[in-house]
Amino acid sequence: MPLHQPLAQAGFDELHGVDWQKGCYIGQELTARTKYRGLIKRRLFPVRIDGAAPPPGTILTLDGREAGEMRSSRDGIGLALVRLDAVETKRPLAAEGASVVALQPDWMTIATAE
Repeated sequence: MPLHQPLAQAGFDELHGVDWQKGCYIGQELTARTKYRGLIKRRLFPVRIDGAAPPPGTILTLDGREAGEMRSSRDGIGLALVRLDAVETKRPLAAEGASVVALQPDWMTIATAE
């Protein structure tokens, strides 16, 4: 996976993990292009899991369609890479018999497509 995708999907810009004043670094052009064009369709979200925690790599679905992928979990919470349009519905996602709800942190800004 290219460097720019994880930076943007994980919210590194919002957490001040990307220095836009710094000189050259690997992936700089793609990272800047992603920021200024708003090409991110998935983000890494904390999730609440009701039921048995799905293992990493499990596909999350909404109405039978792929909506994301579990990355990790422990004690009823986890991280998942989730499509932004699925998060906007504010509905639980299904994953191997469990219900997974994306939780948007206060610091996270979600840019919607125009």
